Amino acid sequence: MPVFKTPFNGYSVKFSPFYESRLAVATSQNFGILGNGRVHVIDLSPTSPVINEIIAYDTADGVYDVAWSESHDSVLVAAIADGSIKIYDTALPPQSNPLRSFKEHAREVHGLDYNPTRRDSFLSASWDDSVKLWTLDRPASIRTFREHAYCVYSASWNPKHADVFASASGDCTGMDPRAA
Repeated sequence: MPVFKTPFNGYSVKFSPFYESRLAVATSQNFGILGNGRVHVIDLSPTSPVINEIIAYDTADGVYDVAWSESHDSVLVAAIADGSIKIYDTALPPQSNPLRSFKEHAREVHGLDYNPTRRDSFLSASWDDSVKLWTLDRPASIRTFREHAYCVYSASWNPKHADVFASASGDCTGMDPRAA
């Protein structure tokens, strides 16, 4: 089995919803405590014994999660330890990326999830105790959810109901379903 070695610690890996052999990997140096991060986009072509890195994006802080767009085959978002969310387009040259950087969270962004039903929106979960709802066509988040009392590690959409998601937090709240 082929292996892809990253220079930093891996935090998340997600397959593209458009290309069955393409995936993105979120990595962070020094376990995300301090240092750089990198988003790797790799191809696991079934016809090649070698894993091919298509492109990599360096960040000034750790990358904790990645999520592929459900509506654009080359777009992905990355959750950054500096509280930002970076948008990348793998179809563009590296110097054109990131396309955008959203900075509304006060602490590390730890989780991302694209809405599989609506396909134009995604959630971010942060250690600032909040979950935010986003779309790529707006310059700011659409809504902020502050129901947790401690770090939110992940948020996930219900695949059957476009407006329902759950989140998991360090405040001992395992799942907290909400309508977006």
